[in-house]
Amino acid sequence: MTNGRNQTMGRIIARAWSDHDFKRRLLAITNSALSELGLVLPAGKTVIAVENTAKLTHIVLTAPRFTETKSVFTDIKEFSESYRDPRFFPLNWGSHDPVFTARFKTDPKAVLRYMGVDVRNSMALEVVENSMSQVYLVLPAIPKKLELSKVVMEKIAAGQIPSALRYAGIEGQVSYRQFY
Repeated sequence: MTNGRNQTMGRIIARAWSDHDFKRRLLAITNSALSELGLVLPAGKTVIAVENTAKLTHIVLTAPRFTETKSVFTDIKEFSESYRDPRFFPLNWGSHDPVFTARFKTDPKAVLRYMGVDVRNSMALEVVENSMSQVYLVLPAIPKKLELSKVVMEKIAAGQIPSALRYAGIEGQVSYRQFY
């Protein structure tokens, strides 16, 4: 990730949003689909792709801190674990606390509401947790066709992915146009 951009995730998201067959392969056999883009994972590392929708949002708890050489794996890990959206910032440090983690896994909506996030009752939340050898790749919900302009796709592909994009649906319908 350079200059606030994550070009690895930009390429993955842009391809998944524009190619339904690739998205299907990415969700089913992630490592193989990543290799189609020339993205090679370090030995012993696995990526599991999940998709946010209008009714389901995945929230990734961070892996234990460790030093690792920059790679596709670390780019995906950085994207899934970086909560730059101020509403979710406590997740950056909270998921290192076993009490917070247990509470969050038990009732993520209650914890998010305590943090000031107005989670819709109809929104399902799935909490997943990265490890040192396995990370989750969260595909943001695909925007409506009328919002998926060529300009938006070019910005996404270049790695300009607003942090709020991943959780745009938690508090209700959000227009992707506000991000660009």
